[in-house]
Amino acid sequence: MKTTKIIIYIVLIIHILFSIRVMIADPTLTTFVEILGQRETWAFQITSDLLFGFVLFAVLVYTLENSLKKAVMWFVLANVLGNPAFAIYLLLNLDRLRSGKTLPSSN
Repeated sequence: MKTTKIIIYIVLIIHILFSIRVMIADPTLTTFVEILGQRETWAFQITSDLLFGFVLFAVLVYTLENSLKKAVMWFVLANVLGNPAFAIYLLLNLDRLRSGKTLPSSN
């Protein structure tokens, strides 16, 4: 378990370092908007795949937490932070997930 958390922390830090460079270089999301207009490109495909992953992540959170509010909150965080939101969720809940416990319904 400790090794898993260390790996998640390392990958999260590396991702954040790469993300900071992009945020500085393109703070107005110009390239992202351009990608949305080029639907026959790999950049668009990768972006839509990422969004699909965020939806699946929200469904997973809803299934595990029995809470629509938490699922929506994590979906929004994933859209703002990207996969680091998933890493943060894992770090916060890894022990509980490993034990197979789910939280009571709190919609």
